[in-house]
Amino acid sequence: MASIIAYTEILHAAMTAPSRFALAEARRVADDLGATVYALLALGPTIPDELAALAGEVGTAGADRILCCSDEALQGPPSDATHGPLLAAVAERLRPILVLFPEGEAGPKLGPPLAERMNAAFLPCSALEIQAATDLEPAQVIVRCQADDHGEERVVSLREIEKPAVATLRAGTAPLALGEPASEMEMLLYPPPTPPPPRE
Repeated sequence: MASIIAYTEILHAAMTAPSRFALAEARRVADDLGATVYALLALGPTIPDELAALAGEVGTAGADRILCCSDEALQGPPSDATHGPLLAAVAERLRPILVLFPEGEAGPKLGPPLAERMNAAFLPCSALEIQAATDLEPAQVIVRCQADDHGEERVVSLREIEKPAVATLRAGTAPLALGEPASEMEMLLYPPPTPPPPRE
Protein backbone atom coordinates (compact mmCIF):
# COMPACT_ATOMS: atom_id res chain seq x y z
CA MET A 1 0.00 0.00 0.00
CA ALA A 2 1.20 3.52 -0.80
CA SER A 3 2.26 5.75 2.07
CA ILE A 4 2.19 9.49 2.76
CA ILE A 5 4.32 11.06 5.49
CA ALA A 6 3.13 14.24 7.20
CA TYR A 7 5.88 15.93 9.22
CA THR A 8 4.12 17.16 12.35
CA GLU A 9 5.48 20.10 14.33
CA ILE A 10 4.77 20.22 18.06
CA LEU A 11 4.85 23.44 20.06
CA HIS A 12 4.08 23.60 23.81
CA ALA A 13 3.04 19.91 23.77
CA ALA A 14 0.41 20.43 21.02
CA MET A 15 0.28 20.25 17.23
CA THR A 16 0.74 23.53 15.40
CA ALA A 17 -2.20 24.71 13.27
CA PRO A 18 -0.19 24.42 10.00
CA SER A 19 0.73 20.83 10.93
CA ARG A 20 -2.91 19.99 11.62
CA PHE A 21 -3.82 21.33 8.17
CA ALA A 22 -1.00 19.40 6.45
CA LEU A 23 -2.11 16.21 8.21
CA ALA A 24 -5.73 16.82 7.22
CA GLU A 25 -4.68 17.28 3.58
CA ALA A 26 -2.59 14.10 3.75
CA ARG A 27 -5.70 12.29 5.05
CA ARG A 28 -7.88 13.67 2.25
CA VAL A 29 -5.39 12.64 -0.44
CA ALA A 30 -4.83 9.23 1.14
CA ASP A 31 -8.55 8.46 1.22
CA ASP A 32 -8.72 8.88 -2.55
CA LEU A 33 -5.52 6.97 -3.25
CA GLY A 34 -5.98 4.17 -0.75
CA ALA A 35 -2.75 5.22 1.01
CA THR A 36 -1.63 5.09 4.65
CA VAL A 37 -0.91 8.38 6.45
CA TYR A 38 2.10 8.38 8.77
CA ALA A 39 2.53 11.35 11.09
CA LEU A 40 6.20 11.87 11.93
CA LEU A 41 7.07 13.69 15.17
CA ALA A 42 10.65 14.72 16.00
CA LEU A 43 10.74 15.90 19.61
CA GLY A 44 13.07 16.78 22.40
CA PRO A 45 12.84 14.75 25.63
CA THR A 46 9.15 14.16 26.42
CA ILE A 47 7.32 12.51 29.30
CA PRO A 48 5.01 9.52 28.65
CA ASP A 49 1.81 11.41 29.58
CA GLU A 50 2.58 14.09 26.99
CA LEU A 51 3.22 11.41 24.35
CA ALA A 52 -0.12 9.75 25.11
CA ALA A 53 -1.96 13.06 24.76
CA LEU A 54 -0.13 13.80 21.49
CA ALA A 55 -1.03 10.37 20.11
CA GLY A 56 -4.71 11.10 20.68
CA GLU A 57 -4.49 14.55 19.08
CA VAL A 58 -2.52 13.39 16.05
CA GLY A 59 -4.76 10.37 15.48
CA THR A 60 -7.87 12.54 15.60
CA ALA A 61 -6.26 14.96 13.11
CA GLY A 62 -6.04 12.19 10.50
CA ALA A 63 -2.99 9.95 10.99
CA ASP A 64 -3.31 6.21 10.49
CA ARG A 65 0.02 5.59 12.21
CA ILE A 66 2.30 7.74 14.34
CA LEU A 67 6.08 7.59 14.29
CA CYS A 68 7.87 9.51 17.03
CA CYS A 69 11.51 10.14 17.83
CA SER A 70 12.24 11.85 21.13
CA ASP A 71 15.82 12.87 21.82
CA GLU A 72 17.71 15.82 23.24
CA ALA A 73 19.35 16.39 19.83
CA LEU A 74 15.93 17.16 18.32
CA GLN A 75 14.78 19.82 20.79
CA GLY A 76 16.27 22.84 18.99
CA PRO A 77 15.21 24.45 15.73
CA PRO A 78 14.91 21.89 12.92
CA SER A 79 17.99 21.48 10.74
CA ASP A 80 19.17 18.95 8.21
CA ALA A 81 22.12 18.11 10.48
CA THR A 82 19.87 16.99 13.34
CA HIS A 83 16.62 15.96 11.65
CA GLY A 84 17.82 14.94 8.18
CA PRO A 85 19.13 11.44 9.08
CA LEU A 86 15.85 10.61 10.85
CA LEU A 87 13.76 11.77 7.88
CA ALA A 88 15.97 9.86 5.46
CA ALA A 89 15.68 6.66 7.50
CA VAL A 90 11.88 6.91 7.67
CA ALA A 91 11.65 7.65 3.94
CA GLU A 92 13.91 4.69 3.15
CA ARG A 93 11.70 2.42 5.24
CA LEU A 94 8.30 3.61 3.96
CA ARG A 95 9.12 4.66 0.36
CA PRO A 96 6.38 7.34 0.43
CA ILE A 97 4.76 8.77 -2.67
CA LEU A 98 4.46 12.12 -0.87
CA VAL A 99 6.10 13.79 2.12
CA LEU A 100 4.24 16.88 3.36
CA PHE A 101 5.74 19.62 5.53
CA PRO A 102 3.70 22.49 6.93
CA GLU A 103 4.90 25.78 5.50
CA GLY A 104 7.04 27.58 8.02
CA GLU A 105 10.43 26.92 9.56
CA ALA A 106 10.81 23.16 9.07
CA GLY A 107 9.71 22.70 5.44
CA PRO A 108 12.22 24.99 3.70
CA LYS A 109 15.08 23.68 5.86
CA LEU A 110 14.27 19.96 5.78
CA GLY A 111 12.36 19.49 2.53
CA PRO A 112 14.99 20.20 -0.16
CA PRO A 113 17.74 17.99 1.34
CA LEU A 114 15.22 15.18 1.92
CA ALA A 115 14.04 15.46 -1.69
CA GLU A 116 17.65 15.17 -2.84
CA ARG A 117 18.22 12.07 -0.72
CA MET A 118 15.01 10.48 -2.02
CA ASN A 119 15.59 11.52 -5.64
CA ALA A 120 12.21 13.22 -5.32
CA ALA A 121 10.71 16.44 -6.64
CA PHE A 122 10.61 19.36 -4.16
CA LEU A 123 7.40 21.36 -4.58
CA PRO A 124 6.46 24.41 -2.50
CA CYS A 125 2.71 24.16 -2.96
CA SER A 126 -0.37 26.19 -2.30
CA ALA A 127 -2.89 23.36 -2.68
CA LEU A 128 -3.29 19.64 -3.28
CA GLU A 129 -6.01 18.43 -5.60
CA ILE A 130 -7.32 14.99 -6.48
CA GLN A 131 -8.07 14.06 -10.05
CA ALA A 132 -10.87 11.54 -9.75
CA ALA A 133 -10.47 8.00 -11.02
CA THR A 134 -11.94 7.07 -14.39
CA ASP A 135 -12.57 3.74 -16.10
CA LEU A 136 -9.06 3.97 -17.58
CA GLU A 137 -7.03 5.78 -14.90
CA PRO A 138 -6.83 5.58 -11.10
CA ALA A 139 -7.15 8.70 -8.97
CA GLN A 140 -4.05 10.85 -8.85
CA VAL A 141 -2.61 13.77 -6.90
CA ILE A 142 -2.25 17.18 -8.54
CA VAL A 143 0.05 19.66 -6.78
CA ARG A 144 -0.70 23.33 -7.35
CA CYS A 145 2.64 25.08 -6.80
CA GLN A 146 3.03 28.55 -5.37
CA ALA A 147 3.36 31.42 -7.82
CA ASP A 148 6.92 32.37 -8.75
CA ASP A 149 8.39 35.89 -8.88
CA HIS A 150 6.48 36.49 -12.14
CA GLY A 151 3.14 35.48 -10.60
CA GLU A 152 3.01 32.23 -12.56
CA GLU A 153 1.67 29.09 -10.92
CA ARG A 154 2.70 25.56 -11.87
CA VAL A 155 0.43 22.53 -11.75
CA VAL A 156 2.22 19.20 -11.35
CA SER A 157 0.77 15.70 -11.59
CA LEU A 158 2.66 13.25 -9.37
CA ARG A 159 1.97 10.50 -11.88
CA GLU A 160 3.52 12.50 -14.70
CA ILE A 161 6.76 13.26 -12.86
CA GLU A 162 7.05 9.52 -12.09
CA LYS A 163 8.83 9.95 -8.78
CA PRO A 164 7.93 10.83 -5.21
CA ALA A 165 7.37 14.40 -4.11
CA VAL A 166 8.38 16.36 -1.05
CA ALA A 167 6.14 19.39 -0.60
CA THR A 168 5.71 22.31 1.77
CA LEU A 169 2.04 23.15 2.09
CA ARG A 170 0.68 26.64 2.68
CA ALA A 171 -1.47 26.67 5.82
CA GLY A 172 -5.25 26.62 5.71
CA THR A 173 -8.13 25.68 7.99
CA ALA A 174 -8.32 22.03 9.02
CA PRO A 175 -11.42 20.13 10.13
CA LEU A 176 -11.47 19.49 13.88
CA ALA A 177 -11.61 15.70 13.65
CA LEU A 178 -10.88 13.33 10.77
CA GLY A 179 -9.84 10.14 12.51
CA GLU A 180 -9.84 8.21 15.74
CA PRO A 181 -7.61 9.00 18.72
CA ALA A 182 -4.52 6.82 18.48
CA SER A 183 -3.69 4.71 21.50
CA GLU A 184 -0.04 4.17 20.71
CA MET A 185 2.83 5.47 18.66
CA GLU A 186 5.94 3.73 17.39
CA MET A 187 9.06 5.15 18.99
CA LEU A 188 12.09 5.50 16.72
CA LEU A 189 15.75 5.41 17.70
CA TYR A 190 17.99 8.47 17.46
CA PRO A 191 20.29 8.53 15.69
CA PRO A 192 18.58 6.14 13.31
CA PRO A 193 20.39 2.91 12.48
CA THR A 194 22.66 3.12 9.43
CA PRO A 195 21.14 1.09 6.59
CA PRO A 196 23.25 -1.81 5.31
CA PRO A 197 25.19 -1.17 2.09
CA PRO A 198 23.48 -2.32 -1.12
CA ARG A 199 24.21 -5.85 -2.20
CA GLU A 200 26.62 -6.28 -5.09
